[in-house]
Amino acid sequence: MHAVATLSHAKINLGLEVLYKRPDNFHEINTVFVRISLADTILVSSNTTFNQIHIDCTPDLGIADTENLAYKAVYQAQRAAFARGIVHVPSISITLRKQIPYGGGLGGGSSNAGAVLRSLPSLWENNTLTHTDYREVATSIGSDVPFFLEHMDCAFASGRGEVLQPLALKLPYYVVVVTPNIRITTAWAYAALKRGSQEEERRTPTDYTALLQDALTSPNKLRQHFTNDFEEVIFAEYPIIGGIKQYLYESGALFALMSGSGSSVFGLFRTDTEAHAVAATIPQRFEESIVHVCRPL
Repeated sequence: MHAVATLSHAKINLGLEVLYKRPDNFHEINTVFVRISLADTILVSSNTTFNQIHIDCTPDLGIADTENLAYKAVYQAQRAAFARGIVHVPSISITLRKQIPYGGGLGGGSSNAGAVLRSLPSLWENNTLTHTDYREVATSIGSDVPFFLEHMDCAFASGRGEVLQPLALKLPYYVVVVTPNIRITTAWAYAALKRGSQEEERRTPTDYTALLQDALTSPNKLRQHFTNDFEEVIFAEYPIIGGIKQYLYESGALFALMSGSGSSVFGLFRTDTEAHAVAATIPQRFEESIVHVCRPL
């Protein structure tokens, strides 16, 4: 048996604009992905049987194994191998230990899928797919899976989220991530936005790459230019999420924003001491919320 152990990191969105609904029914977005130190652990192993997939996920996410994106990553990679005429590929077992909150807009499932896809080439040595094959598999699973497949720390993302431009910078802050006991489906969030076509919306995306360098040292610019379009509809439906953002600001966050389509909200703090002091107060104020103090990678 061969095995690959790896970490599967979460991400936050530093700004997120949903520009319009595309003809393919996906949405055109404009965002910056930032990987953070919060991570799941994954062990991916192969054996001498063929074409089987097994997954052991703790804690139980309440979904079928076949719906887990880590499982889907192997399944879709198998399909790609079969399409290339490779009849047998070694069976894969996935042991997944979750730390990233499920359904919190932190990309946990997508990160798991990307980590598994990165592991497969060394486990399928005699049946390796091309990097283009893996990229196509990643995109078919989820729009932000390519970011995790490429193992980038920070990237500007456009298209559905799969068009990536790596950014060589690091946020000089500590990150407090608060996830309330609320799961928001991405499909519901996009439907709630009710975006029209490109012709109907006629919106110019914010040039995040031009603003980012100055924004890193100027929290006021972050607040002014880096917004999340999902916040309006999500806060209206779930006021507690907006309340978490407001509380982070009241507690001294230099910048706070909801990540992805929620429900997680993150706040940026200058020091580890500040971040941990604020994090310690969250459970008393927002019961059943999960809190992590992280660093950008």
